[in-house]
Amino acid sequence: MAAAIFAAAVLLWEKAMNAFKKTLLATSVALVTPLALAHDDTPDYLPDSHAPAGVMADHLHAKGEWMFGYRAMREEYADVYRGSDEVGAMELGMAGYSMMPTSMTMEMHMLDIMYAVSDDLTLMLMPQYMTMDMSMAMIGGGHDHMGGMATMDGMSGTDGGAVMGGHSHDVAGVGDTIIGGLFRIAGTQGYRLHATLGFSAPTGAVDEKNADGRFTHYGMQLGTGTWDLLPSLTYTSAYERLSWGGQLSARLPLEGENDSGFAVGERYAATAWSGYRVLDWLSLSVRLQYTKQGDINGHYNGPHNHSSPADLQTNYGGELLDYGLGVNLVGQQGALAGVRLGLEWIGNLTADYNGYQLARKDGLNMSLSYAF
Repeated sequence: MAAAIFAAAVLLWEKAMNAFKKTLLATSVALVTPLALAHDDTPDYLPDSHAPAGVMADHLHAKGEWMFGYRAMREEYADVYRGSDEVGAMELGMAGYSMMPTSMTMEMHMLDIMYAVSDDLTLMLMPQYMTMDMSMAMIGGGHDHMGGMATMDGMSGTDGGAVMGGHSHDVAGVGDTIIGGLFRIAGTQGYRLHATLGFSAPTGAVDEKNADGRFTHYGMQLGTGTWDLLPSLTYTSAYERLSWGGQLSARLPLEGENDSGFAVGERYAATAWSGYRVLDWLSLSVRLQYTKQGDINGHYNGPHNHSSPADLQTNYGGELLDYGLGVNLVGQQGALAGVRLGLEWIGNLTADYNGYQLARKDGLNMSLSYAF
């Protein structure tokens, strides 16, 4: 009986090992086959050789090549959220605010200059110009965080809170400047992998004031005011007309505070995209991006308000999951040969904001470039 049991156990063990080997072989084939089929030798003159317009530092250049480009970004904000829920004037008033942000528009304009020292190293320089415009409304009966009280009559709000009139304010000027290099890690027929080590130089002002001479909101300063480290890791691959890629990136302040007494929180992002070349001059793309950012560290070292959510450090940062729908075009002949245009519309899937914040509703990314 013992011999029979032992023989049966041996047989079951052999069958299990054979099944394991087959599973391991099938898994290996499944993992290796896409790499064997994939290639990332898409010629630079095709539209899908670049990532969607919202992805920066996505490609290297050939030795001695220059690229000059222009990037623009526009974001629209509306409706105040706490966490993942929309709130109104009543809740803000009860939380101690006398002013309520109603909308905001932010635009970024950037020169994108690259030069390839070698096939494995491309240098970049990206100066920026920023504009921001925010509209505010008064909350009737609200108290600001300095103990002041709003006592205007004849105001109404749809959520039971009283709001009326208000004002708008804007800032514009030079933003921070990005400098750095892209380093090739791997460049096989199956895929490409490169790292970026960049720095953000604090060329944007962080002492913008309101009409009353007090510091404006933290989020409406033109730069961070600190030297920031900008590392990223980018992967790209393609097969015939289909392309795909991913990027991990971060923004890490290298100083504890700027000249105005605060520092922007760390920012981490992960994005993945896929594109399809419809024509030799046209490709379409879809992209997902996850972003996590901390709140403001420190505090203004001069006079400032505490009347609206944007005046407090805890009302910054959070987690966002966005999607992008894009199109890349590149001229194939004539005067526009080699000229690239990328457009990408950004929408939000989920959001979890720190404190009270205006929610980002829509975004548009645009890139225009030429390499020679």
